Amino acid sequence: MVSGAKAVRPKYPSADTLLYAEVIRPPEYRLRNGLFTCRALAAVDENSVAQIKGLVQLVVRGNFVALVARDIQSARLAARKLALVWADEAAADAAASSSSRAPAACNAESALAEVADGRQRTARTYGWPNRLRWGNRPGWVMADARPDCLQVWAPSQTPGLLQRDLAALLSYDTKQIEIFDGSRSDGVARSCADDAAADAALLSQAVGQPVAVWLSPAYQPVVAALGQAQRIDATACWSPATGVDEFEYQLQSAANSAPVLAMLLVNGGLQPLQAVGANARALYDFGQSKVRQPGASTQAYRAPAQAPLQDTFARESFVDELARDLGADPVAFRRDHLTDARGRALIDSVAQQAQWTPEPDHGLAAAEQGDILRGRGFAYAHSPADNGDAEQGTRSAWVADIEVNRVTGEVLLNRIVVGQDSGAAIDQEALREQLQREMLEGNEPLLLGQEGFDQWGRAEAPDGTPAMAGLPVAIDLVAPPATPASGPVAKPGASMPLRYDAGVLHPAVAVIANALYNATGIRFREPPFAADRIRAELAPVKRQYAAPDKSRWRSLATVAVASSVGVLAIAWPWKGAIEPISRPAANLYSAATIERGRLVAAAGDCVVCHTDLEGAENVGGRAFDTPFGTLYSTNLTPDEDTGIGRWSFEAFDRAMRQGISRDGRNLYPAFPYTAFAKISESDMQALYAYLMAQPAVRSETPQPEMSFPFSYRPLMAGWNTLFHDPSPFQPDPARSELWNRGAYLAEGLGHCSACHTPRNAMGAEKSGADYFSGALVDGWEAPALNSLSKAPVPWTEDALYDYLRFGASDMHGVAAGPMAPVVAGLAELPEQDVRAIAHYVASYSNAEPAPETALQAQAELLKSRAAVSPSALDAGQRVYEAACAACHTESDFPSFTDAQTSLALNSNLHSSTPDNVIQTILYGVQAKQLELPNIGAMPGFKDSLSDQQITSLVEYLRLRFGAGQPGWQDIAGKVAHYRAHAGTH
Repeated sequence: MVSGAKAVRPKYPSADTLLYAEVIRPPEYRLRNGLFTCRALAAVDENSVAQIKGLVQLVVRGNFVALVARDIQSARLAARKLALVWADEAAADAAASSSSRAPAACNAESALAEVADGRQRTARTYGWPNRLRWGNRPGWVMADARPDCLQVWAPSQTPGLLQRDLAALLSYDTKQIEIFDGSRSDGVARSCADDAAADAALLSQAVGQPVAVWLSPAYQPVVAALGQAQRIDATACWSPATGVDEFEYQLQSAANSAPVLAMLLVNGGLQPLQAVGANARALYDFGQSKVRQPGASTQAYRAPAQAPLQDTFARESFVDELARDLGADPVAFRRDHLTDARGRALIDSVAQQAQWTPEPDHGLAAAEQGDILRGRGFAYAHSPADNGDAEQGTRSAWVADIEVNRVTGEVLLNRIVVGQDSGAAIDQEALREQLQREMLEGNEPLLLGQEGFDQWGRAEAPDGTPAMAGLPVAIDLVAPPATPASGPVAKPGASMPLRYDAGVLHPAVAVIANALYNATGIRFREPPFAADRIRAELAPVKRQYAAPDKSRWRSLATVAVASSVGVLAIAWPWKGAIEPISRPAANLYSAATIERGRLVAAAGDCVVCHTDLEGAENVGGRAFDTPFGTLYSTNLTPDEDTGIGRWSFEAFDRAMRQGISRDGRNLYPAFPYTAFAKISESDMQALYAYLMAQPAVRSETPQPEMSFPFSYRPLMAGWNTLFHDPSPFQPDPARSELWNRGAYLAEGLGHCSACHTPRNAMGAEKSGADYFSGALVDGWEAPALNSLSKAPVPWTEDALYDYLRFGASDMHGVAAGPMAPVVAGLAELPEQDVRAIAHYVASYSNAEPAPETALQAQAELLKSRAAVSPSALDAGQRVYEAACAACHTESDFPSFTDAQTSLALNSNLHSSTPDNVIQTILYGVQAKQLELPNIGAMPGFKDSLSDQQITSLVEYLRLRFGAGQPGWQDIAGKVAHYRAHAGTH
């Protein structure tokens, strides 16, 4: 049973029986034109994972390999340790391989070609992928394979296809398979949720217990490997005087869908599940029309419901392009070339309901200065009846109105007008509700597309669905005109039986592609309509900033003789000013762009540095003490005199990437443009929009107080030449999408290394092994985040996530000092983005993940050692018992002031320096001007304890809770210093 309205959704498998799996793919595999090739598995060394605790079973089926364990950490550890030998070359039929054609680039504009007699020739190629994307959002996919039934929990967009694949792969009858958590019927195309479901089901059958697999961007390589399901070539010859007189339409493959990857890996190729030819046909009267298609094939893996979707997308996109070439209105052009009277009547009704008016070309010019582009598209389909009778088939016509955000690349489907003529009256309201579900469930992956490293996570509703799913699409249904063939029209409010025909959905993909062209002037000839694809096409010509070769530019003499134009541009100490502009209008940018900019600002901690302790947000004036003098943050509000109100985006972008102010002055690298240079173009535009949309506040910035020669700003040009790489962030293809997302946030916006990496004598961050090795910043130690970490219990990805998300970790303590406002800012980000940062930072620990039970045991041992107070240092013990014990001593009595984490687990007490401990005792645990909602505050004792008392207390804390670490030196001197100099962080 496919999940539907009558299906009773069972509970998830019990946690006591649920196992977890990690799948290993061959190093090379791909499907092209019905031919599957992959590197064959030659040998498996089971002994390489024999010692891993928690491992349940190694499963090998053909070229399918997976590790099943009691927890996901053990499964992933086993996957890294498993020794495999793969064949040197992919096993393939050489003849078939040589004849296979590479996938077409289906988004390139092809020029018109002139043929004989002054006619023009238009030729286009359209593609349809086997997988739209890896999935909509990360999550667990589970399966419970029993002898008599198979239950699957997966966000499948095509549950009918998945059901068919699972039956063939695992020898079930389709009636024995239940699929939950997915769409109620098959949508426009598949995602890798189906592949994850097959992985979990195969493994559950192998081990005899329920199995969970993590669906994430790690499945993205499957999308690329499976390639295109179909390639369609369309050609027309025409002239302005006579119109189209020749038309040729050719399908390139008998197969039009790929099964789940597990089936290909287990069976070694496609199975002859269905021997059928393609069913494309001519729809419009274009004179000499030819429809060429491959014959029936015993190896063809076809999804009959997908064929008309693919065919309609290609044909309706091409007809739209033909209309453009001929300068004709796309609706009138279709109607004029349609011989079917019922089809023409339906097109007229839909166009009238949508108030369709011919438009000159596309909407790009009308919105040249804004970030929202609006467009509308039309598409038509006519599907024959099941018996092949075209007259009795389903006619469907759509008009779609969309908005495209040129900054984010997101597409918002505002309204659709749908007309269906299937020969019988229908319940309009019931059909509207069903179409609403189909549009939300079936087209969500179509519009989301692939996620790039700068795609922001989306908030979710309490039931786990994306927030966008709560926004209904305005759907207007058009009843077909009454004709003798179509029967009576349903009267408003009349009780009519619902006749929902799948053919009504066939124009869904084409209508969005045509609307996208109308909005942007860009033709997308293969779905999905991914945000990153749209952004890339709409992005202006990017400014190229040459990155100096730091291994060569190490002396002023070398710089003086530099001949590279890019390097000289960076080294030139006097930059030109960028002309001021009038402050951008408040309504120039959309709410979506401004919201994205708010997230960018939160990730970059803008408000932390650009807000004075006594001032309004982002007005600047906050002092920063550096080894070279005192600097003050600038006014980031759009005030035209003292802020950035007259800065163009070009000026803002140059400051963020090159460290050059609008007036041409060099900025000091205390402003971390060295990190901000990595920000993507879309995020930079969104940040600019957000800042320009904030209230303007007049506030002069104090002049910096820098010592000579650093007070001479042009010298910063030489510093940039030596130490600044202005190249934007480039994802590492060898790493997961989650890691790259975390790297983008941590290395760029979050500029984590600015504090957690030591600097050289010139104030530049060190690299290599020194990256994330810790540093002292303005009296606070930013601890090492790599293998040099002094944390008594190793940091795990989960612990880092808790600390960054909630401000506290059970085995490490709470966020204090400069980290408190950082955590407060991260609380504004979507959960998945914080998880990505934790994932990236955890990758630098170079330690194998330990089971949670082992970490808990280590923590309990540390706490037990610190339970007894040492006999020495009585003075420190008295201060501790008077000022600290009420909160920091565990007891059986409840208290509203109990500390969440034992001091025995506090990383600061295990550090090589006492600075953080002293600062925390003096000034407490609290964010300046920012509140952390999930942790309790600790008061500062600057005014209640003397220097001697604090010194004694620090000595005592180190001895009792430092787990045998040597005592700190010069505690008294540091206490006196930090009492007198609180610092600026």
